[in-house]
Amino acid sequence: MEACGDTGGWGGPNLLKSYEVERRQIGERNVGASRYATLGRRNWRAMWRVDIAQDSKAGAETRKNLSAVADVEQRKSNEMIGAELGYRYVDSPIVCNIPGGPEHLFREYHPTTWPGARLPHVWLEDGSAMQDRIGDGYTILKLGRTAADMRGLESAIADRGAPVTVLDIPDRIAREIYGHDLVLLRPDLHVVWRGNAAPEDASRVAAIATGH
Repeated sequence: MEACGDTGGWGGPNLLKSYEVERRQIGERNVGASRYATLGRRNWRAMWRVDIAQDSKAGAETRKNLSAVADVEQRKSNEMIGAELGYRYVDSPIVCNIPGGPEHLFREYHPTTWPGARLPHVWLEDGSAMQDRIGDGYTILKLGRTAADMRGLESAIADRGAPVTVLDIPDRIAREIYGHDLVLLRPDLHVVWRGNAAPEDASRVAAIATGH
């Protein structure tokens, strides 16, 4: 297979392979999150007693106990920001993988640009959202007024025939949240690579990013 999907011919065979690798693990995590929430719901519903509606000391105690347990356990169903925003693709063939990485949490979200993660939202100083500044294709983010020369990576991606844009974002808040001077994004805004200096092997990074 020379390419896959509607990429205009530049996409390599690993693009198709990546779909199974990436989406299956997210499906498995979502199943785990659902199980976690269901067990929480069962825990507080198990506190129901036949006297719950009675105007009695026993009924009041039942309501108190159920409310206390529900205040802890029901949150497992409603507070899932980690599962919703914090998902990260691990061992993907189209990500420059780094061993380790942040823990996958269901209820907590910690913004990260660890390769495989989706770029976190940031409000920029002019009031615009970072994602609204990013166009189609691949994007090389230059952050914190870095002077790093990214022409090598830009050319390596363009030589594959893929669309690529270099976006200079000097805003301090973006550099603080993203944690690095340089970030390479896929068209779906997931991080391929990050660093504080241009990659030593730009051709290899470009090949991985485009599925070759």
